[in-house]
Amino acid sequence: MNTIENLKVEKTVFKNQRDENGIVTKVAETKMVGRPPEVVSQGVRFGYFLIDVVFFYIITFIVGMLIGIIVVATGNVEALRPDSTLIGVLNYIGYPIFFLYYAISEGLGGATLGKLICGYTVIDEHANKVSFSKALLRTVCRYIPFESFSCFGERGWHDTLSKTYVVKRSEKAELQKLLGSFSEKQEDLLD
Repeated sequence: MNTIENLKVEKTVFKNQRDENGIVTKVAETKMVGRPPEVVSQGVRFGYFLIDVVFFYIITFIVGMLIGIIVVATGNVEALRPDSTLIGVLNYIGYPIFFLYYAISEGLGGATLGKLICGYTVIDEHANKVSFSKALLRTVCRYIPFESFSCFGERGWHDTLSKTYVVKRSEKAELQKLLGSFSEKQEDLLD
């Protein structure tokens, strides 16, 4: 099956050619050229990251409040003391929430809330919605030290290692059309 990496499209180029009288004319020539996907820019990537951070903090706040309500409702107010084990555990609650936020939103919906708001989606090398296993791999790769600095390039390590791409939804449809892989059942729930 053809992939995004080796996708080729027909392109007409013009080259100068001299005829037998020495007159230069432009001659059309059709070539097959590589067509790389139009991936997200660094600025947009940073923008939807900030939106995702806001949603992450909202979710973390809600989870913390629910835990606090449950603790108070059970009468275990001692657990809320600063030196308690519960407070120590709550200091690390962000790690699983971060993991679940990215894995579930990209694995089930094809994009995080920030990507959705900005009009982007995550696709695999065949221009289809990413599988849950690829979404998990993307999320695990985000824990690589200094991985966030890799996003200063065209694609972050979490994209390249999982063979995924973040593209506009219209680009996804165009790539599927070019690859001949579009079908109604492959559409995201959110498209």
